[in-house]
Amino acid sequence: MAVIQLARPLTYNDLVNMPDDRNRYEIINGELLVSPSPKRGHQEVALAILELVAPHVRTRDLGRMYFAPVDVRLGVNDIVEPDLLFIRKDRLDIYQESGVVEGPPDLVVEIISPSSSSIDTIRKAALYARAGVPEYWLVDPDKRTFRLLALREGVYEDAGPQKGRFHSSVLDGLVIDPSPLFANLD
Repeated sequence: MAVIQLARPLTYNDLVNMPDDRNRYEIINGELLVSPSPKRGHQEVALAILELVAPHVRTRDLGRMYFAPVDVRLGVNDIVEPDLLFIRKDRLDIYQESGVVEGPPDLVVEIISPSSSSIDTIRKAALYARAGVPEYWLVDPDKRTFRLLALREGVYEDAGPQKGRFHSSVLDGLVIDPSPLFANLD
């Protein structure tokens, strides 16, 4: 992931004028972040999470799951594109017809690649906490790790596993066994 610093902080208007070149463009604190298309392992894990979470959300009518590309505007100079996100049913109006989520989702999932590790674990974690995203999942296909971070008093805390499984505080009744998420990786 490349970070490009410019003479002025960038905004969403700058983002919409980026080329459609299969790169992923995000802006954090006015700085442009550019990522190439994700690798196969990234896609396999994203699909496994979606297949786990979407039926849980749908059968309980909790809200909606969405997957990239979806622009999430968390501030004038903070526009990100999480790999997956969840919005509670009573907050679905934050996802505008224009395709932009205006404000913090209830759950954000970032799948870490070697080039995005520090961005996802430090900068995005700080941004999501500051914006008030209640739950943040960090999934690393290479290391086969899953972290569930829960927002408590404005700071993320690791919600460690109980008997090897993670319990979502946002998606009531959802229990995550991380090992099947990595089953289709070489």
